Amino acid sequence: MEYGKVAGIDKPVSRIVFGGDRLRTRRVSQLPARRRERRALELLDRAIELGCNAFDTARVYGDSERTLGAWIRRRRIRDEVVVISKGCHPDGAGYSRLAAQHVSADLHASLKALGTDYIDLYLLHYDDPAARIEAVLERLNRHVEAGEIAAIGASNWSHQRIAAANAAALSRGWKPLRASSVQFSLADWTRPPWPGAVTLGGDSEHSARQWYAESDLPVFAWSSLARGFFSQPMSEWAATYFGTETNNRRRERARDFAHDNHITVAQVALAYVLSHPLRVFAVVGCTTEQKLADDIGAMSVKLDEQTLHWLSTGQR
Repeated sequence: MEYGKVAGIDKPVSRIVFGGDRLRTRRVSQLPARRRERRALELLDRAIELGCNAFDTARVYGDSERTLGAWIRRRRIRDEVVVISKGCHPDGAGYSRLAAQHVSADLHASLKALGTDYIDLYLLHYDDPAARIEAVLERLNRHVEAGEIAAIGASNWSHQRIAAANAAALSRGWKPLRASSVQFSLADWTRPPWPGAVTLGGDSEHSARQWYAESDLPVFAWSSLARGFFSQPMSEWAATYFGTETNNRRRERARDFAHDNHITVAQVALAYVLSHPLRVFAVVGCTTEQKLADDIGAMSVKLDEQTLHWLSTGQR
């Protein structure tokens, strides 16, 4: 495992981040509740055995926070792991909740569910351009000063909004946004799968990637494997949002490279994200220990600039 640094967090952060949306144990009906819970805890055990110390969750991920918190307390490893959670997600009708009062309400609900007194990285879950961002940042900074948050960031915000928010924060002497979580993978989506979702992929996002390179802001890439696009069989969801001829050719090139180097296609696709010149952490969602080990094995696959370009464009 390789580790990176996020300003404000005094621990190394594994570059493979365990995606906690798969810990929605009460929302999976195929197995009895106790069996589902046991499977989730075993998966978390395996993650930390493999060197993964960063875990991503959110207030809207069902009982993910509760499950993660129960595991951390059982293992007594709170000071060894990096907990990432998100709040202020729009409500069920799609209305914005990006406001100071929702920051506090969601944060305290997450702390209670997790059973901890602080969160290492707290992300604002989706943007609202009409929101009073100064009030939100001021409230977040209060929670940082209170020791309830180590570092703050944003999930699914454009780079322009992050830059504007950080300029506002720095002008007032506040802590800025220290990280961003957006979609990024070898495959570019056809359209956002959810309203307000943001990607770094595709020709249209060249300026965004350039901004991240210049600012050196850490990127926590969700759907770093395009939600199963590089798996076989491919899910209907992946085919809907990533099923283009361009992406199909990228998958074929990934298969060729995997065959020649005796690795898996998923490892090639994940290595593309991890080898990118941006400061990327890859968030992966796994439901089996074998898949988790396979994904973490991508850390040993190093791709040079020429290979990255060939995988993306087919040009040598």
